[in-house]
Amino acid sequence: MSNEIINETQLLERLEGDEEFLLDLIDTYLAESDQVLEDVLDAVTRHDVEGVHRAAHKLKGTLSIFGSRETTEAALALETMGRDRNLDKADAACAHLRHRMADLGSSLAALKERHSHSPECEPGSSVAGPDSFMRKQ
Repeated sequence: MSNEIINETQLLERLEGDEEFLLDLIDTYLAESDQVLEDVLDAVTRHDVEGVHRAAHKLKGTLSIFGSRETTEAALALETMGRDRNLDKADAACAHLRHRMADLGSSLAALKERHSHSPECEPGSSVAGPDSFMRKQ
């Protein structure tokens, strides 16, 4: 099994090379992932199998955007537990998911740092065009 969290080349290919969109996706993930993870953890704490299923499904969709297979599979495991109404191993699955998401967050932050300084992402560049939106720093 690979230790690679995300495959940058494949991710950019899926986004058709749109680095600006990549940065937006990363910003959104970094801003919202903690809350979505918290929704899963709260549902597990309440033994709310439907809540676990819904929250993990939402999280799985978000994670799949980045092609982080192991992280997506960690969310899928919790989604399946909720669907199957069996949370016996949910605490361990939550710990694994939290760890995988922390790794993904670190990888995405590093990816953002590398691409934030890319000339293709600068407003007014020939790729980004003069109408590029301003990103939060």
